[in-house]
Amino acid sequence: MRTLNPNTLSKMEKYIKEYQADNGRSPSYRNIMHYMGMSSLNLVQRYVLALESEGRIQRTRLGNIEIPSRFDKGETTIAPLIGAIACGEPSFEVEHIEDSFELPRSLFGSGKLFMLHASGNSMVEAGINDGDLIVLRKQDHADDGDIVVALTNGNNTLKRLYHRNGKIVLHPENKTMKDIIVNNCEIQGILVGCIKTY
Repeated sequence: MRTLNPNTLSKMEKYIKEYQADNGRSPSYRNIMHYMGMSSLNLVQRYVLALESEGRIQRTRLGNIEIPSRFDKGETTIAPLIGAIACGEPSFEVEHIEDSFELPRSLFGSGKLFMLHASGNSMVEAGINDGDLIVLRKQDHADDGDIVVALTNGNNTLKRLYHRNGKIVLHPENKTMKDIIVNNCEIQGILVGCIKTY
């Protein structure tokens, strides 16, 4: 039997691990064959078995390359990015899908998620700054203290919600700004996360 090339073994191991880190899954034998420029799947399998015997990778009971648990993305949900939300005086933004993102449920929870650009500085004391991406769960109800997207008189805003003396208080997390007090509003979603970019 031909001796396997140690450089090829190292190159294949590096490719497999980088693929797992980038994609959250393992490459197929065909992926490996094309990347390595190998002539057959049988040759790929010989190298994979050699890597496994040396403890450099693991395989499942079905013979596929195992993915380490730290690279497993787990369950995800797709969240569309649908424009901007005012963190200040209410303003109307026409909803349009700019992009969509795959978000881990372990961080953001379940339900129907959507994302918005934060605009303004009324929520800075809650850690939400102008330009942040905020993640919301779509629902039409909220508890006191929740940060919500509220629609009132055709305008929407991001504020902390309270009910006081039969009124709805939309409270900014910025001590230089005043509460917005309304008789009613439509809750469009509640905040579940904030993504910062630098």
